[in-house]
Amino acid sequence: MDTNKLITLLPEMAIFVVVIEEGSFSKAADRLGVAPSSVSRSISKLESALNKKLLERTTRNMRLSTSGEQIYSLCVDMLKSARLATDA
Repeated sequence: MDTNKLITLLPEMAIFVVVIEEGSFSKAADRLGVAPSSVSRSISKLESALNKKLLERTTRNMRLSTSGEQIYSLCVDMLKSARLATDA
Protein backbone atom coordinates (compact mmCIF):
# COMPACT_ATOMS: atom_id res chain seq x y z
CA MET A 1 0.00 0.00 0.00
CA ASP A 2 1.41 3.38 -0.95
CA THR A 3 2.10 6.02 1.67
CA ASN A 4 -0.70 8.38 0.62
CA LYS A 5 -3.33 5.66 0.97
CA LEU A 6 -1.82 4.52 4.26
CA ILE A 7 -1.93 8.03 5.72
CA THR A 8 -5.67 8.28 5.04
CA LEU A 9 -6.24 5.07 7.03
CA LEU A 10 -4.47 6.19 10.22
CA PRO A 11 -7.62 7.73 11.76
CA GLU A 12 -9.59 4.56 11.01
CA MET A 13 -6.90 2.47 12.69
CA ALA A 14 -7.11 4.66 15.79
CA ILE A 15 -10.92 4.40 15.79
CA PHE A 16 -10.63 0.61 15.47
CA VAL A 17 -8.54 0.54 18.67
CA VAL A 18 -11.13 2.64 20.53
CA VAL A 19 -13.95 0.35 19.37
CA ILE A 20 -12.14 -2.67 20.79
CA GLU A 21 -11.20 -0.87 24.02
CA GLU A 22 -14.80 0.27 24.57
CA GLY A 23 -16.41 -2.96 23.41
CA SER A 24 -19.04 -1.30 21.22
CA PHE A 25 -19.52 1.19 18.43
CA SER A 26 -21.82 3.39 20.50
CA LYS A 27 -19.44 3.60 23.47
CA ALA A 28 -16.55 4.32 21.09
CA ALA A 29 -18.63 7.04 19.44
CA ASP A 30 -19.37 8.61 22.84
CA ARG A 31 -15.68 8.57 23.76
CA LEU A 32 -14.69 10.08 20.41
CA GLY A 33 -17.52 12.61 20.32
CA VAL A 34 -18.94 11.41 17.01
CA ALA A 35 -22.04 9.58 15.81
CA PRO A 36 -22.09 5.77 15.96
CA SER A 37 -22.71 5.72 12.20
CA SER A 38 -19.41 7.56 11.71
CA VAL A 39 -17.59 4.90 13.71
CA SER A 40 -19.29 2.17 11.69
CA ARG A 41 -18.26 3.84 8.41
CA SER A 42 -14.66 4.13 9.61
CA ILE A 43 -14.49 0.42 10.45
CA SER A 44 -16.07 -0.48 7.11
CA LYS A 45 -13.56 1.75 5.31
CA LEU A 46 -10.66 0.07 7.11
CA GLU A 47 -12.01 -3.43 6.40
CA SER A 48 -12.44 -2.51 2.72
CA ALA A 49 -8.97 -1.01 2.38
CA LEU A 50 -7.33 -4.01 4.05
CA ASN A 51 -9.67 -6.46 2.32
CA LYS A 52 -10.14 -8.22 5.65
CA LYS A 53 -13.03 -8.73 8.03
CA LEU A 54 -11.82 -7.32 11.36
CA LEU A 55 -14.92 -7.86 13.47
CA GLU A 56 -17.52 -10.57 13.61
CA ARG A 57 -20.73 -8.74 14.52
CA THR A 58 -24.21 -9.69 15.55
CA THR A 59 -26.95 -7.41 16.86
CA ARG A 60 -25.84 -8.12 20.43
CA ASN A 61 -22.20 -9.02 20.22
CA MET A 62 -18.95 -8.23 18.50
CA ARG A 63 -15.62 -9.99 18.58
CA LEU A 64 -12.33 -9.77 16.76
CA SER A 65 -11.75 -12.06 13.81
CA THR A 66 -8.39 -13.80 13.57
CA SER A 67 -7.14 -11.07 11.21
CA GLY A 68 -8.68 -8.46 13.49
CA GLU A 69 -6.67 -9.70 16.47
CA GLN A 70 -3.39 -9.30 14.62
CA ILE A 71 -4.32 -5.92 13.13
CA TYR A 72 -5.60 -4.65 16.49
CA SER A 73 -2.26 -5.47 18.12
CA LEU A 74 -0.38 -3.61 15.39
CA CYS A 75 -2.72 -0.61 15.63
CA VAL A 76 -2.18 -0.46 19.41
CA ASP A 77 1.57 -0.42 18.76
CA MET A 78 1.06 2.36 16.19
CA LEU A 79 -0.79 4.51 18.74
CA LYS A 80 1.87 3.86 21.40
CA SER A 81 4.55 4.98 18.93
CA ALA A 82 2.54 8.09 18.08
CA ARG A 83 2.24 8.94 21.79
CA LEU A 84 5.98 8.46 22.27
CA ALA A 85 6.69 10.68 19.26
CA THR A 86 4.48 13.46 20.59
CA ASP A 87 6.05 13.19 24.03
CA ALA A 88 9.63 13.29 22.69
